[in-house]
Amino acid sequence: MLRRAACRTISTASSGLYRGFSVPVALGAFTSVMALILWIVIRPDHAVSALSGGKDFTLGFFRAWFIYAVGGFVVFCLCVGALPISGRIILGSDDERPEHSTAAWLAMIFCAGIGAGALIYSVSEPLSHLTVNPSVIDGSMEANTVANASRALSYTYLHWGLSAWACYTVLGLAMAFFSYRHGMPLTIRSALGPALGKFYDGPIGDVIDVFSIFAIIVGIATTLGYGMGQLVYGVHSITQLPFFICEGERPDLIWQLVGLALVGVTATVSAMRGGIKWLSVLGAWLFLAVLVCFSLAGQSGDSLVRLGGSLWSYIGGLPINATRVSAPDGSELGQILATWQTDWTIFYWAWWIAFAPFVALFLARISRGRSLRSFVFGCMLAPVGVCVIWFAFVGGAALDVQLDPEATVDLQGVVASAQIYETIRAIARPGFATYWSAMFVALLTLLMITTLNAGILAINSIAAAGAETRSVPVHVLTWGFAVTTMIGSLIFAGGTDAVRNAMIVGALPFSFVIALSGICVALSLMMELRRRWHADRQGG
Repeated sequence: MLRRAACRTISTASSGLYRGFSVPVALGAFTSVMALILWIVIRPDHAVSALSGGKDFTLGFFRAWFIYAVGGFVVFCLCVGALPISGRIILGSDDERPEHSTAAWLAMIFCAGIGAGALIYSVSEPLSHLTVNPSVIDGSMEANTVANASRALSYTYLHWGLSAWACYTVLGLAMAFFSYRHGMPLTIRSALGPALGKFYDGPIGDVIDVFSIFAIIVGIATTLGYGMGQLVYGVHSITQLPFFICEGERPDLIWQLVGLALVGVTATVSAMRGGIKWLSVLGAWLFLAVLVCFSLAGQSGDSLVRLGGSLWSYIGGLPINATRVSAPDGSELGQILATWQTDWTIFYWAWWIAFAPFVALFLARISRGRSLRSFVFGCMLAPVGVCVIWFAFVGGAALDVQLDPEATVDLQGVVASAQIYETIRAIARPGFATYWSAMFVALLTLLMITTLNAGILAINSIAAAGAETRSVPVHVLTWGFAVTTMIGSLIFAGGTDAVRNAMIVGALPFSFVIALSGICVALSLMMELRRRWHADRQGG
């Protein structure tokens, strides 16, 4: 039975290396991660095979759960935001004011949430959907046509729209609500505080926090694992040095690992110095500059028209597309639809769920003093609007190049890491493409540093029972090393496939945590409504 949330604490060490930290969470998570790294390094084939088997099991038994859970998160957020009382309930004391300006708050939300991922898939996803998407598979739309371009963008919005941000918002709202209004530590287990009861400060609470650390690592691994290939190819595009790529025009593995190490060191140092706010603001301005370049160089009129059509298609098809489960039914059509949904929709849902612990913790930490309504709509609608505009102009520019019969490049014929740079070459004025590519590489690097920075701080905060631990550099360094090594070992052992499989497996247990956190918030809001109703009756 759900109990009324009360002020609770988490036991931490009073002395020694782990002073101020929850030893079972900090030591347990670190030991487990290092053991997993050793397993991957010593027996890579066995590790990759086990991850593949775990992925097959997860998709075989929990495919529908991923679809329905994320759809439920969207409905939950919209309902909470629409409640009349949500504008009067403050995440903190009733007279508290937000710490950050709205502009800085939104910049930090976007850069830590999806910033780097939006660059990685800005061109490759719309181009892929132009060829294959459910409408093409079922025969209602013809591949590689102007008519299908809007549909390709609408499926891209499906994966980067409300569903993505709902995963973060549900968990972030639960943590902020129970921490700022009920006095609990700002950590993952607090999202389930009322349900845990006396088990809050115990093994069950510790396991929840350890699972959240694993989810953070595999979520970050997905972003950096896919982003490193694009970063290395970008450096090759700028310098034209041949050793950055290998056979098949693919980014060289060694240079991906070198890039990962540099990003890891920079992110760790910036995490100790507390520079995430300024990194986020700088990233937001650079993001805007790149977007302006695409809007000016591309066919902006066509992009605006396509934006309207694709957005309407996304909104109109959201109830069906967000809840449809395409499972193999023995037919060829069913198998193709199921494969597409696995490769795209379920991959994204698992990615957002794995990303949720650290993004949600970050959202909660920077949102004290805001109302429930501003938190929900600020964390969902504003970033979604930016994503829609980004894909409409950046992805739309690539679609225009691909559909142009006079184009000198076939974007679908080059590796995914190169597509964005080939798009820039195709639409930029002579001599400007190199500078534009350099700007894109700088932005991608900055956003990956911001992502890893926020992830390291979130892991330390969870291990320290919700406290900020920037003043304990040894733990920041330790987790910076562990996270970077974990990502590097996955890339080395099995490439991006191993990263993808680890992410899907790691996201499953945490999906139940997010779902239960939403239930806790819903029941607590019902209690709050009833309390205020009785107070109004007695006052009247």
